Amino acid sequence: MASRDITLFIDPFSYHFVRDKLFDVRVTSAIGENLSAPWVYLRDWFARRGLEVHTADYLLQDQYRSSQNVFVSFGLRRRCRAVAGRPDVQLSAFFAFESPAVEPALYRGLADVQRRFKRVFTFTDAHSLQPFLRAPLESQIFRKPSPVESVREDLWARSDRKFLMMINNNRLPAIDSNELYTERMRAIEYFSRTDEIDLYGKGWDAPSYQMGIGWMPGTLQILMRKAQTAWQRIRPVPALLAARRVYKGTVPSKLEALSRYTFSICFENAALNGYLTEKIFDCFAAGTVPVYQGAPDIETLVWPECFIDMRKFADYGELASFLKSRSANEVARCREAGRAFLASADFKPFTKQAFTERLARVIEDDTGVRL
Repeated sequence: MASRDITLFIDPFSYHFVRDKLFDVRVTSAIGENLSAPWVYLRDWFARRGLEVHTADYLLQDQYRSSQNVFVSFGLRRRCRAVAGRPDVQLSAFFAFESPAVEPALYRGLADVQRRFKRVFTFTDAHSLQPFLRAPLESQIFRKPSPVESVREDLWARSDRKFLMMINNNRLPAIDSNELYTERMRAIEYFSRTDEIDLYGKGWDAPSYQMGIGWMPGTLQILMRKAQTAWQRIRPVPALLAARRVYKGTVPSKLEALSRYTFSICFENAALNGYLTEKIFDCFAAGTVPVYQGAPDIETLVWPECFIDMRKFADYGELASFLKSRSANEVARCREAGRAFLASADFKPFTKQAFTERLARVIEDDTGVRL
């Protein structure tokens, strides 16, 4: 299709993804398997319709701009102030991808965002976010796009599986409200007593990384980490000692690692309606049964027969007994339900296609151009 005189500029989640690195598999694979898939799909979908897509730092360079420049942010907020008011730029949409447990400053700043952008999208309703806001918010709900869209047959079919695993990085929440980092640590601590869990991820051989300190100068963060490391040599953290007993290191492929286990502890970083990340869908793709805790409304989003709901158990002892009592047929039914869900219409809102088409409607409304 011939090129249109419109360019889409996306301010990414962090400055690590500027200079079009958001669409570079080599960059995103360093922090998680195939995380670039939704954004590569998005860029290619628009390219087939004659629209170029770049990260928003290129908006400041003449050769990348068009007569109509649509500005969308996935979390960064400073750059929009520099281009606000320009007649050739429309601040069309802001998507709040992270949870308040990770980035509370994002939610404190949504009042300013709302004044600048035509639309704000959040993963849950504004009422549920009210405790984290400084002003009333009008937002539309969106679903975070999953990098996976179907089972990985080679991994799903694997039958020689160990009992239980968890993949998470060693982090601490930025705030206490609704966070589930602490609950992850409780799960690790319990199952490590009998060596019944394998733990994977980054940073478990060091002090936990504190989320929400991006405002702090890098040199100060380094000094703080050194001080924590020295102090924990004197006063070790019991939960971290438990984690290190079962820590197996990092993994080049999250899906491959999942496929070696029957069950996975699959906890989000926060418990908020609608906050559903790729974690549970990764389990389905690998044929691993997720033990889920996170979105309180999970049963309205994902079929209940696809996962084990941690909320149904009084403690981890009760969960352990339940998992060990599952017959091969019961496990197989749960795995099959996960496979069927990924192939169903109920999964479509979580696909990269659905997210891209939602954004396309925004661009059509703001430019008057049919895509």
